[in-house]
Amino acid sequence: MSQQAAAAETKAGWAGAAKVWLLALGMFAIGTDLFIVSGLLPALGSELNLSTAAAGQTVTVFAITYAVAAPILASVTSRLDRRTLLLAVLLVFAVGNALSAVAPNYTVLLLSRVVAGASAALYASTASAVAARITAPERRGRALAIVYAGMTSAIALGVPIGNAIGELSSWRWAFGFVALLALVTALGAAAGIPSVAGNPGLGVRERLGAVRIKRAPTAMLTTTLWVVGTFVVYTYLGTMLEEVSGASDGDRTWLLLLFGIGSFAGVMGGGRLADRVDPGRGLAGTVAVLAAVLAALTLALHSVAGAAVGLAVWGLVHWASFPLIQHRLLSIGGKNGDMLLALNNSAVYIGQTAAAVVGGLFADAGHLRQLPLAGAAFEVLALIALAIGARAAAPAPEAAGAAQAPAPRTAAGPVDSRS
Repeated sequence: MSQQAAAAETKAGWAGAAKVWLLALGMFAIGTDLFIVSGLLPALGSELNLSTAAAGQTVTVFAITYAVAAPILASVTSRLDRRTLLLAVLLVFAVGNALSAVAPNYTVLLLSRVVAGASAALYASTASAVAARITAPERRGRALAIVYAGMTSAIALGVPIGNAIGELSSWRWAFGFVALLALVTALGAAAGIPSVAGNPGLGVRERLGAVRIKRAPTAMLTTTLWVVGTFVVYTYLGTMLEEVSGASDGDRTWLLLLFGIGSFAGVMGGGRLADRVDPGRGLAGTVAVLAAVLAALTLALHSVAGAAVGLAVWGLVHWASFPLIQHRLLSIGGKNGDMLLALNNSAVYIGQTAAAVVGGLFADAGHLRQLPLAGAAFEVLALIALAIGARAAAPAPEAAGAAQAPAPRTAAGPVDSRS
């Protein structure tokens, strides 16, 4: 290869990476919007005269809308050009957060969270699909990882930034910050993201039927159990750090930052892993390690130093699984890969909801210290679901033997075994 050709290939690679990082900026906005509310609840509730429980419903409404809207909206908009869809969704997401920023009452605030949740759900699945389609197949795993690096960056940076804005001015400006991020992403997408055709030819019912694709149900179950395993602990992590680790408020801040840094490193490493190994086998490995890490947290959380190491490793191993999950779904789904990514987003939120319920039961029963073991058990269940899916995909011995046998010849040549 000539120097000029190599330089042109390098330039094209950098240009492609820049487009994917632009999509990641949108995910950063969504992640910030998703996680920011919990820190703003006291100020939000005080200004709007809401109880803590009522203020917390803003998070619930966003999550439920996200879970329900993801597959439905992905199906309804499947024929649209992906670039056009991204721009429209980002603008709607910005409007939803702007409406949250100026909400005069609880009703308008809840409505704004529905708008934001629905648009966030559609952006997440569309951005992942676009990243995969504008990237060479051998770099697809890294592209998917970069997109979700925006989400993990929000854990480490977006939430502290949003909370700082809320403390310096008002919770309203924090939502305004998210709206601004969405607008900046939309401007960049308008200038840099190429046109990507939709997938015409199938109706809403057929696309929603993608869940019946072989291995899709077990893949969704794997995702749900994987999420429950981590979030049954993460949902109550602040309380555990205080009661079990003895961490102060200042300690909790940098401990959570370590989890975010580990998450960013994990999702990037998982993307490279997805490009080098079979996604199913890679996923089995990361989930198995995650089960061991969660079990080890039972002891690690008894000191601040142990919690620091445990949280960084936990974030790294958990998020390393996500690009592998997405890469595997795109392989399973084929032309309906976009649809499976949307269904996977729903599985994530179902898992988070289930985790909150399970964790609450443990906490109410006085077994908060056993949550890491419960998380490890759910990861083992995720491994079982993954193994069932892999077994369903394996060819029967008779079929494998037939595939190895030479095809009989006729005067016209080999018999076409595809008929």
